[in-house]
Amino acid sequence: MWVDVVIRQQSKGKKSIDDFCHLFHGGPSTGPAVKTYTFDDIVTALNQTVPYDWRGFWTERLTNHGPGAPLGGIEGSGWKLTYDETPSEMLNSSASMYHYVPAGVAIGLNLRDDGGIVDTVENEIAAQAGIGPGMKVVAVNGRRFSPEVLRDAIKSAKNGSATVDLLVENTDYYKTYKLDYHGGERYPHLVRDESKPDLLNEIMKAK
Repeated sequence: MWVDVVIRQQSKGKKSIDDFCHLFHGGPSTGPAVKTYTFDDIVTALNQTVPYDWRGFWTERLTNHGPGAPLGGIEGSGWKLTYDETPSEMLNSSASMYHYVPAGVAIGLNLRDDGGIVDTVENEIAAQAGIGPGMKVVAVNGRRFSPEVLRDAIKSAKNGSATVDLLVENTDYYKTYKLDYHGGERYPHLVRDESKPDLLNEIMKAK
């Protein structure tokens, strides 16, 4: 997406990533074939699409590990990532369909709705406390775990001094982890940045 935004900006809307794809992947109609390519091939094709420091662009993004997510494509397309305490309908539907609890942004914990921990977010509070994949949350603040109980505990700890206490099962062992988190629920949303053209809707249009 970031590449698409740059191409549109540099060409003043005359070209998009579709032009790169036609150039890079185009050719005679043949049967399936394995065609290798190099980093230089990609840079050359992008520069043929629209001149830009593509080598520097990709070198920085392939060797950089943060901090934070790469949001240049979102921000360049005229949108911003924000957080609030209300999950979107899409997030609620996804959590219900796939049986997970969307607590990754708040406490850095990705878990199923039965308490099974799928993963923890590196450097966030759950991982720092020592919680890891394969464990299972069985109780929150002394109450049997459920997604609602966890959400209530996170909301109750906001702007207060009480910790979010998770009783975690790890094989045959149990341990209580006290998460000193007071930021409340956090869910991502995209909102328009009216100071920039809306390229995202252009990108999302059906071809």
